[in-house]
Amino acid sequence: MYIGRFLVIGRTENGKAFISYRVSSRSFPNRKAVLRDNTVTIIPENIEDIFKNPYIMYNALKVVGNCIVATNGSHTDIIGDKIEMGFPVRDALIYSLATMDYEKDKYKTPRIGGVLYNREEGYLGYVSDRDIRVCKVSLRDGTGYYLGTYGACSISENQRMAVVGETPRDICKYILEYREFEHPVCCATALIDRNKIEIDVFNLR
Repeated sequence: MYIGRFLVIGRTENGKAFISYRVSSRSFPNRKAVLRDNTVTIIPENIEDIFKNPYIMYNALKVVGNCIVATNGSHTDIIGDKIEMGFPVRDALIYSLATMDYEKDKYKTPRIGGVLYNREEGYLGYVSDRDIRVCKVSLRDGTGYYLGTYGACSISENQRMAVVGETPRDICKYILEYREFEHPVCCATALIDRNKIEIDVFNLR
């Protein structure tokens, strides 16, 4: 099953809250996740590819105060900016999705986003060419809720997976190798452990 780029938000079996972002791609598989400070950037190995598609390079995960923002595009920075300005998390997500709208590529790719701000709950949201939705997600131990750009662009109790791993690295590897979803490329995960945020990435190549 191919669901494109996707987010997972949840808690580990030991109750550590996390948010992950995985790049899955058929068109541009030669990309990697690069961690610098508290931001993860998706970068094409051939920088000239951005002239073929402007949507393939962006900050995918960013820590803003006590919040962790993860998305499939440049709206990561917009959401982060609004949170820094004092917007409530839900409003920052709604504003950014509504303002930027879906990607204007040939697939009309939805923009998806998630914000994790404590171990109990977070938000997931998307905007497509048909609708827009932002929803609070209550987290459960050992469970992750996922939201994808293709075929899984909805927010539902049915879109969940068991989660294995207690470190960002292990969760990245588990989600990247999750066999149900095809064409994995790279993954980034941020995890809250005793009020400390830890980040790591895993690249398939």
